[in-house]
This record gives sequence, C-alpha cells and structure tokens, in this order.
Amino acid sequence: MTPELDYYKSNGFFVAKGLLDEQRIETVRRSIAKTFWAQLAEINAVAEGDELFSAMQLLHQHDIERYKKTAAAIWRKLDVYQLMHDPKIIAFLCDKFGWQDIFVPGGQVAHIMAHELKIPNGYFGLISHQDFPSVQGSLDGVVVWLPLVKVDKNNFPLELIPSSHKRGLLPMMDDGNVSWEIRPDQYQEEDYISAEVEVGDVIFMSMFTVHRSSKNGSLGKYRIALSTRFDNANEATFIKRCYPSAYERNVHRAQYFPNFPTIEQIDATFQTTEK
Repeated sequence: MTPELDYYKSNGFFVAKGLLDEQRIETVRRSIAKTFWAQLAEINAVAEGDELFSAMQLLHQHDIERYKKTAAAIWRKLDVYQLMHDPKIIAFLCDKFGWQDIFVPGGQVAHIMAHELKIPNGYFGLISHQDFPSVQGSLDGVVVWLPLVKVDKNNFPLELIPSSHKRGLLPMMDDGNVSWEIRPDQYQEEDYISAEVEVGDVIFMSMFTVHRSSKNGSLGKYRIALSTRFDNANEATFIKRCYPSAYERNVHRAQYFPNFPTIEQIDATFQTTEK
C-alpha cells in the first residue's frame, strides 16, 4: 500500500500538493472568464480588465438570471471537463490508489462562493453531507475537488471531518428525502477542519467523508472550485450490483425558444464561400 493510500484510508481524504501545473489552471480560469465576458457583451456591459471575479460581479449586478444560467453552464465547458480528467489525476488514482478500471458516474460541478455573488433565497454553500447518496457507486469511490484560486480559512474553504468515512452512511435530516444534510447530532463543530489549498493542489476524498462549504469569507474575495467523481470498476460490491449510478441521463426535447432557429439563422450558420 502506498503512503498516499494509507493516509487516505485512515483520514478519508488526501491532498495531492502541486499535482497540476498552475498555468493549466489559469488557462481554465480564463476560459470561464471568457464565457462571462460573452454574456456581458450581450447586455452591452464591460468589465474592468480581464479578471474573472469582476466579470462575474458585473453580470450578477446587471442580469442575475443570465448570471445564474452562465454559472450553471460552466461544468459543460470542454476545458473544465479536460481539467477534471487530466492524465495526472487519472495516473494518481492508478499509481497511488491502485485502480485499474474506472467509471465516471456523472459530470463536473462548479462551486462558486462570494458574498458579492449570493443568489437571493438560493445557493450559498453546501451543508454537512456525504456524496455517496448522490452517486451510489463503488464503496471506494472518490470525489476529486480542486480550486481555481488560492483557498485559505478566510476564503470559503472546503471543510471536512477526518475519518468520518469510517462510520459509513450517516443518518440524514428527513431521512434524506428533502436534502442529504447530515443530522447535527452526528458530529461536533470542532470536528471540522479547513482544507487550505493552493492552485494546483487536488483533494481526493471518500464519498463517505462528511464535508461542507465554509461561509467564512471576506468581502472582495471569491472561491471558485471544481469537482467530479470516479468509481472503481473493480470494487466487489459495485460489480455485484451491476455498476449502479444515482445519476440519470435525460433529454429535454421541448424547444426552449419557440420558432428558433429561423431559416435565415440556419443560412448564416452554414454559409460557404461559394457563389
């Protein structure tokens, strides 16, 4: 057993320091910023400079519905997908954890935290929970979480409870029918630690590790992070259960925009240089 796997099995997480190149992260951050700039151009608003946080704030201020749709679309960017499936991440699972065959149960998730970007009556961080109910795959399934900016105790860090994974699936509020929030009587506040990480660090976490988003952050700071999940195809119960996943694949076939596209838009899209 590698030292990384030994630590992971004991604590329910492992921080791979500097696993990814910082420039690799910067490229993805700029790709996300470009997505927000494109939406600002649609409403004739211009962010100062090329900084992601500025663009996000401006879109949030001018058109919160457009902001919500843009933030919700980030996970579908190819740059984001490729980062979360970077060969170094896969190699870590294979070389350090001994995985040989991998399933990808769902897509990527973008986690955005900033006081200036709060959604009225909406999301502002995840409560105490475990990821297994939302995946239900291999027992040794892994959550991969990485920051796109430096995260310290004052920048909405990921908070987790070491060794909580060894307790298995914990009782949830409303038996998990409304949310996956762990019942408060199952932990103490002092059990939590903050994961302070640099750009390039990658957190590997058990699906059973209790974690949440810290709401401790200063004005003028933001935290954007990405996560995804992997299942070990060789885990015995996963094979016995015939590779289940809580994720479902659905297609929305009703048209979002009536009478779209027009024939003129089609002509413009497929116009050639031929006369």
